[in-house]
Order: sequence, then C-alpha cells, then structure tokens
Amino acid sequence: MLVRPAPSLRRPVRSLVVASLAVATVVALAQAPAQAEDAGAPGTQVGAAPTAPTASAAPGTATSSGTAAGGDLVTAGTADRVPSKAWVSSLWRKTLEPSLAVPVGWTGSEQACSAGQESSASRAATLRTINAMRKLVQLDPVRFDADANVRARKAALIMSANDTLTHSPSSSMSCWSSDGQKAAGQSNLALGIGGARSIALYMADPGQYNTAAGHRRWILNPTTTVMATGSTQDANALTVFGLGTSDAQARPQFLEWPARGWFPAELEPDGRWSLSASNRYVSFARASVSVRLVDGKGRLVRQLPVTVVSRDDRGYGPNTVVFQVGRVAIPKASAVKAYRVSVRGISGGAASSYSYTVRLFHP
Repeated sequence: MLVRPAPSLRRPVRSLVVASLAVATVVALAQAPAQAEDAGAPGTQVGAAPTAPTASAAPGTATSSGTAAGGDLVTAGTADRVPSKAWVSSLWRKTLEPSLAVPVGWTGSEQACSAGQESSASRAATLRTINAMRKLVQLDPVRFDADANVRARKAALIMSANDTLTHSPSSSMSCWSSDGQKAAGQSNLALGIGGARSIALYMADPGQYNTAAGHRRWILNPTTTVMATGSTQDANALTVFGLGTSDAQARPQFLEWPARGWFPAELEPDGRWSLSASNRYVSFARASVSVRLVDGKGRLVRQLPVTVVSRDDRGYGPNTVVFQVGRVAIPKASAVKAYRVSVRGISGGAASSYSYTVRLFHP
C-alpha cells in the first residue's frame, strides 16, 4: 500500500488522490503535536497496497470469538464479546491518542543516504497503535522483528529520498539498497508522514487506488504474528507479510471496520467501510450490503446510500467486501450515531448473512 499525506512545505504537491474531510481530521489529529516534523496541511494521497504471492489469511474455520479485547473489559453475556463503551474510551485515551502524538525522532539523512535510527519511543508507539486497531476487532497483538525494522527503514529512506512511492524501487534510485527493495515489496508505504500517525492513514485507506482497502486488511490480518516498521521524518514502511503467521491467533468469524459496537468517531474512514472474514474460503462475490441509521432503540431513522466498491479476495490478507457508505453523520459532542449494517449473500462459510451495529462516539 502507498499512502501519502499533504507534503511538507519543502516538497512539491504530487498528483495522486486527496483525502476527504474525515480522513483529514484523523491526519490533523495525528500531526498537530508534531508540526515541527510534518509541516504540511492535513490531507492524504494514496496509492496501491502490496500483494502477497499467496493468500496470507490462514484457512479453516474461524473461532467464534477473539481473546484480544480482554475479559473484564467487554460486555458480559455476549457471544461475540463486543467491547464496552468504557473499554473503547480507555483504549482511545490511554493508547491511541497519546501514541499518535509521539514524534519519529529520525537521526538519518537523505542527502547522505543514511537510514539512521528511528526513536524507540516512535517504534513503540507505532506498535501500540497497530495492536490497538487489532484489539478493536478482537485480534491478538503482533510484535516487531528488529532486523526487519532495519530493512523497513531503508525502504522508507528510498521513498523519502526520491519523493515517490513504489513497491519495486529501481537500483537507479537515490539511496537504493537491496534490503530496502525487499522491504518495499512487502510493506504498506506512506510518504509525507511517519511513525504511529501513518497507521491511522493505512486504516483509513482513502483514494481511488484503495477501494480494496488493502492496507487496512494487512493490518487486520488475523493470523499475522510479526510485522516491522521503519520511518524517516517523511516516510513509513510497514512490513505486513513474510515475517510470521500462526493458526493459533484469535480469528473471529468476521472483522468489521468500523468495528461493531462502540467505535471512536475520530477513526471513521470517511464512509469506506469493510467486512472481512477470517476463514479464507468465505466469499463475498455475491454479497449485498445495506446500512441504516437507527435510534437508541434500534428503530429506523433513515436508509443510507451504499455502493459496494470491492469484493476482492486475493492478495491482501483476509477476503473482504468494501462498501462506500454515503451521508455518514459524525456525532457532535457527547452524542452517539448508531448504524445497523446488514451483509447478505455470503458463501463458503457457516453464515450466509451477518448483521451488526456500529455506534460512533467521541471517547
């Protein structure tokens, strides 16, 4: 995947795709504490996600519930262990919000083609952000591989030094290295932003090249156990496959984004919603989707316009249907907006339909 926010003032604007208001809000939140590093205006530009040579989601039957959310922090008595409002609020305030404020602290140099070091605080914040996103859909955490982190940083250096985004960097490019080339082919790539803030962009997955939501799907791949990250001041490479998987990881039947139950409005991906299946044999090829705004008692307020934009099932982690939801209303102040999502026409697994409710709120 390639993700690029508005460039810093020293870089020219490149013609890709500009993100919309909701995504820009996430970027503004992420950039605000670190304006010295990322001086550009909020906004993102996005390319395509990396594809694996073979499917990376483990086959077999998904577990009925995950374990990552934490026993006493979820609503008791529910089969799918929907996180409580208090738990989601705590995750946002104690983990996500502070992690997004951590600067990269890069010591390298584009001019000298030195990959330098990313601060340990930045790497830790990036890992916390990834695992918090995974927790929201009840997935187990991942860890970083130290050697792969170095390769990922070299990939980020290539992107930053050449002001470009490519999964196949040429040896003629500035600051090229074989390690960087390898990592680029296995990584989500962001230009104009680094560290934990890039994860928020990958999860939003905006732009015309990302209707399959490939970056998001790699981060939420259930069986992944190991990733790697490398950031310069202006770029990030997040290695999302090829480092480690396990069938023992929690595999909820379905993975929603936004996640079912209580969900931070700050992370609403501008209507680019998705539903993935842990079971690689599940297909959304004939799936239809409806989304309704409902009141506190589940009664219909209005039907929202929905367009299925991708039913891709190869190359980006778990099989997924991506649908663009129109007129998503972001709640104000302490208000809550509840959306009832229904997906029908699912095949290849135990369920032919799936319905859930997303409650957007400000933690």
